[in-house]
Amino acid sequence: MSNLNKQIPLFPLPTIVMPGGLLPLRLFELRYIDMVKECFKHGTGFGVCLAKPFSQQQVEEPYPHGTVVSLIDFDQGSDGLLHIVAEGTQEFQLNQFTVGDKGLVTGEVSYLPPPPAQPLPERYLSLGVKLGVILDYVEQHISYPDRQLDDAAWVCNRLLELLPLDAQTKFDILNLIDLEERLAALEAIQFSVENG
Repeated sequence: MSNLNKQIPLFPLPTIVMPGGLLPLRLFELRYIDMVKECFKHGTGFGVCLAKPFSQQQVEEPYPHGTVVSLIDFDQGSDGLLHIVAEGTQEFQLNQFTVGDKGLVTGEVSYLPPPPAQPLPERYLSLGVKLGVILDYVEQHISYPDRQLDDAAWVCNRLLELLPLDAQTKFDILNLIDLEERLAALEAIQFSVENG
């Protein structure tokens, strides 16, 4: 993907998905069902951003950082809802957004280059071990058969998705574009939790 500005539909959520990550969703709001159908029809993706708490205008305001996702599964569930699984492909910076008549948020985004591939540095190997434990715990809901627990970006991305951090903390870490800075921030959080 080019890093040129592009207009894409956005789905503000209380969670994130990162490149290489899987996001299962059950959709019931018509605006998002229509959005997903359009994406499926045209083979395009949409952006997932953390949602800020509602303002007085009740607008789903996204944090200015997100990930483009592509649809990898799509069906009608037995509960009558539209079930999808989206896969994160590339991070982006959100430059501006608008809210349409039906409440769908669209944004102008600039794609961010992926970090260079690198093994998980030795000082952060414990993060890979902890991620393995977390993945065992969540496997019934989301499964990664090809675990890359020695890959720095993969470990960092999965921890950002799965750790129960508040939205502002996740956004603060996402703002650290350097991968080693993100790993250091995650390590500091783990250390403070264990010793707090």
